[in-house]
Amino acid sequence: MSQLIDLTAEITEEMANHPNHGRSPLFLSGTRMNHEQAEDTWRGKGVDDLSLVNGFVYIAEHNGTHIDAPFHLHPDGKTIDEIGLEECHGPAVWLDVSDVGPNGEIGPEVLEEAAADAGVEVERGDSVLLYTGWDDYLPDDEATYLGDHPGLSAAGAEWLFERDVSVVGIDCGNVDIAGDVSMPAHRVLLREGAPDSYTLIVENLRNIDDIPSHRFVFSATPLPLSGATASPIRAFAVVDD
Repeated sequence: MSQLIDLTAEITEEMANHPNHGRSPLFLSGTRMNHEQAEDTWRGKGVDDLSLVNGFVYIAEHNGTHIDAPFHLHPDGKTIDEIGLEECHGPAVWLDVSDVGPNGEIGPEVLEEAAADAGVEVERGDSVLLYTGWDDYLPDDEATYLGDHPGLSAAGAEWLFERDVSVVGIDCGNVDIAGDVSMPAHRVLLREGAPDSYTLIVENLRNIDDIPSHRFVFSATPLPLSGATASPIRAFAVVDD
């Protein structure tokens, strides 16, 4: 039997979001009724015990746990609805890079050492999840979570790109080092080989270190949002007992 590990940030109006992506989600007031109010809609019409409630949620493509499409950086790159399901569901490894610290650089040596410590080889088609431990700062210290997180250096991103991995995920708000406006990791993973070659990016993961095995199956499938640059996802790991 398989074990499922949820790796997704809860979606709330108070959640931490990269400032470039605006403040969302917004659960629009008036679109959610409680069940007692909803029952009044049917009461007296032959149904006295039925209540249907629904709501309207406004959310940015890149907020919460989400996956970036190549079009996010490359004008000729695939949009999120053009990403095949097989590209974001499959074999995966997670690497502990938590020693790099605030604004730390995750380069090739860090990745190689983490893979050796985990006893795994990064293989073609893998998803690679980077555990920095940065999600521990939430919800109490959003400033540190967003402003001081580590990230991939250009060389670290190249190390992964050259191994033809399918997805790189991280438990920070950005796969690049906080404050690096040149975004070297994004540029390598999403732009360098686009439109034909790219590595998808997943950000704002949670609980990576809860995965009991360093090799597992990872699912990060997006919504087919037409023309979108990214999509919120329900990310999870599947581990065989």
